Amino acid sequence: MVLFILAVIWAAVLLPPYLQNRSESRPADSISSFQRQLSVLEKRTVVSKPALQRSSSPVRSARGFGSQSPYNTHTVRLSRSEAKKRRRDVLFTLLGAAGITFAMALRLGGSVWGLHLACDLLLAGYVVLLVQLQQRAMEREAKVRYLPNRSVRPEPAFALRRSGS
Repeated sequence: MVLFILAVIWAAVLLPPYLQNRSESRPADSISSFQRQLSVLEKRTVVSKPALQRSSSPVRSARGFGSQSPYNTHTVRLSRSEAKKRRRDVLFTLLGAAGITFAMALRLGGSVWGLHLACDLLLAGYVVLLVQLQQRAMEREAKVRYLPNRSVRPEPAFALRRSGS
């Protein structure tokens, strides 16, 4: 009886990988394998949402211009209000996580204090990044002056006359 139970356990452990390898090695199954790989790639692309706008210019981030995802060729640019809302959401999420882990650490103790410390470090790091971003924006505001928009071509100082002969 014991040998039968061991045989069933070994079969349960060894049979699924064997069947998986056998089904993947069949050349007739290449179409479904290709479709599975395509579905994995589709999941990695950016889905366009109404709040996000596609732009031909690179994404402008805290690191500067030209930050693009290595997985897609489309760039997404958030408006200032959308970026501000996203930063606020991340900040409140980190604050909530720090508060919840603090309450859990008080109640449970032990290794939950390590989790609370990790949340606190993430929160502090994010606040430092937000302060640096704000300082850069203020510095750019003080130093950078944009040229006026010259979308309308100025009239030439002299008129060209053409005469037919």
